[in-house]
Amino acid sequence: MKTIIEKVEFFLNALLSGGKVGAISTSSNYVLEGVLKHVEGPLGTVVEYGPGDGVMTKKILKLLGPQGKLIVIESDSKFAKVLREINDPRLEVIEGNVEEVINRETWQTGDVDLVLSSIPFSFLAPGERDRVIQRTHAILAPHGSCIVFHQYSTLIRETLEKYFATVTVEFEPRNIFPCFILVARK
Repeated sequence: MKTIIEKVEFFLNALLSGGKVGAISTSSNYVLEGVLKHVEGPLGTVVEYGPGDGVMTKKILKLLGPQGKLIVIESDSKFAKVLREINDPRLEVIEGNVEEVINRETWQTGDVDLVLSSIPFSFLAPGERDRVIQRTHAILAPHGSCIVFHQYSTLIRETLEKYFATVTVEFEPRNIFPCFILVARK
């Protein structure tokens, strides 16, 4: 459970990020549970876009097997520093822009079991959103899923439906601010 000081630090970092951080608060336990109920194992490789301070990252590490790998991509240097402090050899922290990172990484097509994303897709231009989701679909294994959460609108739904066989949307009101969880499966 986060202390009041940690919550205030997150909020201040979000305000001072210059628009790079899409949330003013970490995801509530209700959002975390809403995402995790869709996570199916066993998980080999998981990629998380925009992990922030790692609230979801820590939950996913508990679900990974001993040989699993969690790659997190964070654009905010303060959050990347916090993530690097998580002491787990299965965690790889990459600092940078999601689109640039997923295009330069040498992941093989079909290597990733799950992609989690809480990046603010509303901050991206339509072409950027499309390229991120297209590349996400490409790196996922045939049984792979992409779960987009902590979204204040369903803006990304149409793009997900363009690439994924099924897309479901849930609404979680118990969060600051209420948000959507979108689950896309190949």
